[in-house]
Amino acid sequence: MTAAFPGAVGCAGKPTRDFTYVASRRRRLSEYEAVTCHTQPDVLTFDQVGWMLRDANGRPPWVTESTALHHPNWFAFRDPASHWQRTYVRMQAEQERGIARSVEDAAAHGVLDEFDPVWVREILGRHYRAWSYAEYGLFRAFAVAQRETLSDTLGNVYCFEAFDRMRHAQAIVLHLLELEDHVEGFADDGAKAVWLEDPRYQPTRQLVEELVASNDWGELAVVTNLVFDPILTEVAVSQLVRRFGPFHGDPVTAHLVGTTERDRRRNLGWTQEMVRMVTDESVPEREKNSEIIRDWITSWTPRVREAARAMADVYDVPPLQVARFDDVLAAAQGTQEQLVEGLPLSVEVRV
Repeated sequence: MTAAFPGAVGCAGKPTRDFTYVASRRRRLSEYEAVTCHTQPDVLTFDQVGWMLRDANGRPPWVTESTALHHPNWFAFRDPASHWQRTYVRMQAEQERGIARSVEDAAAHGVLDEFDPVWVREILGRHYRAWSYAEYGLFRAFAVAQRETLSDTLGNVYCFEAFDRMRHAQAIVLHLLELEDHVEGFADDGAKAVWLEDPRYQPTRQLVEELVASNDWGELAVVTNLVFDPILTEVAVSQLVRRFGPFHGDPVTAHLVGTTERDRRRNLGWTQEMVRMVTDESVPEREKNSEIIRDWITSWTPRVREAARAMADVYDVPPLQVARFDDVLAAAQGTQEQLVEGLPLSVEVRV
């Protein structure tokens, strides 16, 4: 006879897979909740004797001061995508296989040899390659922030976004290494100097470095997924690299960018859910949380817009002018404003 595991409840004489201490969002506990919830210690639930370990300065493993936002139970957060390690790895492996097949087919049919030379040299070799440093910087930011989040379910989404950013950066590098083998005279070099010295990229570099240095994990998610990506990434990558690529004989890079946009949509979704959670009517400090989030958005949005404007003349580089920079920026700003207006912040954000 096998004893029921702790937390199991009997059902017709047999233990179920439900854990009674996990508040499920549905009628039955999901696999995501079963493997994720309450894996992170918390002195307000099971570890009520207090923290057993502290650092040399007396700091416990997690502190509420790690974000300006407040919530009575951070463990109530749920990822709308319900990803845990296995499902996340499966999803990204599928995306990487898709990229690999796309590149393999393009190489086999000579498509890589037909890329416009200016497009390859100036947009992919300089602009897009420089963007990999922005993605790597955001990886560093989220990799640190995930350690400070105040629940396991939040730690998961921050960890996965860090992985997303690393995947994006590495995918760019691998793509350009493949082009070196097929495009005569092309070499993946010089992009680091572009990132460090080209005036067009310095506002973006400053934003990324400040996000890396941020000490508030709530601010990092709000700024990155509700301001930085909807405006700057949209203008610098989606509307330039993805949209212009096929007109310059490059359908492959557009596919690569499409996978990063899928990640962006997922990260936007959990950030919106986090904002809804801390501004819910049941949260005592919802008004304060709303004010804090509004302040973050209003202080970062103008700077992100200026960073986008600094890249305006990059749109003049491709031989075929598929879209005007001013139109693209205006559309991105409009979309971002709609995202913000859809947040339950009680007061309209003006930027």
